[in-house]
Amino acid sequence: MAKDKISEAVNKESFKEGKIITVIGSKGAVGTTTIAVNLAVSLAEKKEVQSVALIDMNLLFGDLPLFLDSKPEYDWSDITKTISRLDDTFLKNILSVDASGVCVLPSPSCLRDQNEVTPEIIEHLLMLMRRVFDFVIIDGGQPLDDISFKNLELSDIILLVSILSYPCLSITNRLLRAIRDLGFPPDEKIKIVINRYLKNSKTSIEDAEASLEKEIFWTIPNDYRTTATAINEGKSLAQFAPRKDITKNFKKLATKLAFESGKDDLSLSSYQQPIMKKAKRHTYVYQNESLLINRRRRKGDMAQHGSGSRAKSTDRRRELIDGIIIVKYDRRQNDNANYSGPENRSNVDRRSGKDRRKQDY
Repeated sequence: MAKDKISEAVNKESFKEGKIITVIGSKGAVGTTTIAVNLAVSLAEKKEVQSVALIDMNLLFGDLPLFLDSKPEYDWSDITKTISRLDDTFLKNILSVDASGVCVLPSPSCLRDQNEVTPEIIEHLLMLMRRVFDFVIIDGGQPLDDISFKNLELSDIILLVSILSYPCLSITNRLLRAIRDLGFPPDEKIKIVINRYLKNSKTSIEDAEASLEKEIFWTIPNDYRTTATAINEGKSLAQFAPRKDITKNFKKLATKLAFESGKDDLSLSSYQQPIMKKAKRHTYVYQNESLLINRRRRKGDMAQHGSGSRAKSTDRRRELIDGIIIVKYDRRQNDNANYSGPENRSNVDRRSGKDRRKQDY
């Protein structure tokens, strides 16, 4: 059953453009692996997402199998030894599948295998997995070596995990400065995630943003008992406590990241779509679905009349400007009932019944 899941992902769309999301920690023990695992599971549960892969790039202290209570047959050592013949078919034979449907590739179990992994091998592997999976989630540990920087370079979104403590925020600040000095990845790719967030914490979100000079992208509530119990049982939060607030928080994070990655526009409802952006402003004008239908009809009328002529209707003169139907209304007809302008071509007496009765008498 597990191999069938991977085969379907490989054979169905072998040339898709998946998104790579790397989760890194500002320091140890901030919950990087917990976030990577539960984010991958939450993405896999979405109907719009067909396939998700989870890779452990923490080569020294990787422990993904413990979080998912699985015993993978292959790890990094098998990749490094056979990188020359790594393709879609070989990939489906080395990945294991969790009960949630996430395809998992753990880190090498022996320290002697660490030196066999090079940035070139990482790039070869990630480019292949990008073609096979909708999302590739990387548990990056702490970015300290060339392999970590290669992960950051190839990632579409980087989640930098921190907690609201002054020592951790100080290390996060130094890490951000080091990344900015290197010039890659771009600063807009880095998203700050605050783990174990408490609303009554002495350090507020505003203080953290002022210290880091960067907006906080997401906060994950502190639920140590639920999270620790789920880890000890080798289950994701979605499997262990699907109704807990922290589990719902991960689902919302998956939805937001899916939108950020361009995979699914979930920020708008099905009956509202942005059709015009106001000039020199960052706000959108929203119209109902009925107007969108009229907009498509007007586009069809304009195509029939030719691109050089304006579309006209038989009842009122209309014009399509930036997706909005503008009705031209001549105010002179209010002052003169006998005005025969564009709004009174049918020679219909537009005076009210009261005015007509006055004239008759």
